[in-house]
Amino acid sequence: MIRRSSGRIRKEGVIMLLIVLLLIGIGGAVLTCTHAELSGWVGIPLALGYMLAATLVFLILVALMSLFIRTDRPADRKTRFFRWVVNNVLGVMMVFMRVRVEVTGREKIPTDGRFLLVCNHRTIFDPVLTMVALRKFQISFISKKENYKIPVVGKLMHTCFCLPLDRESPREAVKTINEAAELLESDVVSIGIYPEGGTNRTEEPLLSFKNGAFKIAQKAKVPIVVTTIRNTERILKNAPWHSTVVRLKVLDVVPAERVLECQTKELSEEIWPMMDADLRLPVPEDLAK
Repeated sequence: MIRRSSGRIRKEGVIMLLIVLLLIGIGGAVLTCTHAELSGWVGIPLALGYMLAATLVFLILVALMSLFIRTDRPADRKTRFFRWVVNNVLGVMMVFMRVRVEVTGREKIPTDGRFLLVCNHRTIFDPVLTMVALRKFQISFISKKENYKIPVVGKLMHTCFCLPLDRESPREAVKTINEAAELLESDVVSIGIYPEGGTNRTEEPLLSFKNGAFKIAQKAKVPIVVTTIRNTERILKNAPWHSTVVRLKVLDVVPAERVLECQTKELSEEIWPMMDADLRLPVPEDLAK
């Protein structure tokens, strides 16, 4: 059995990284202004410039580290380094893009074992923000295989135990389901999946489910955490001039016992109306901006 990590990856890592970038910016601006005898007001744009430059250097270092990642080998289950890197890089990006995630119902999430998290899916930001907002629970998502071809991103996803899904090959899809169940059974990570089977680009709040998604929970004998996420489609429209509030809501948890006694179709028929009803509620005022 793999020993569970303590999960002490907190938002302090993001804060410390931001402080370091801020200190680099201020220090660089002070040295430049002093050396060149520039006005103090010039220091403000200089500090911002140095911060952006330091951020770029940090991202380049991450990209260079990714060159040594072998995707043809299983990710190292004994290290959480790259998850720490990913969480903090994404956390800093959220700050620059002025995104704030409000999580409600967090207390419902099991803390004594792994689980399958299901959610609706609107944009590429959905898994990113969920991983960061619920970093304590170490959730890795199943994503379409095309995302793993993205330079740097695909390799970092691999190190974080995210799994590729080939939607065109039932055999490969079954393989991914089995791998996800094995990660849950081995207590490596919890798994997140979008049972809609893809990104919802329609006006409907929720697409019909692919029942096979719930096979993962049944194979691993774990509970299902039912969530919804709202407002991620506004991030690109708002950033960086306007802030965006994203609402991640934990609706309920289907116990492992219930998961095992039901067919996947029954689970789908139980969970889909729950999520659909929540997504049809009036949009909160702070999300409508």
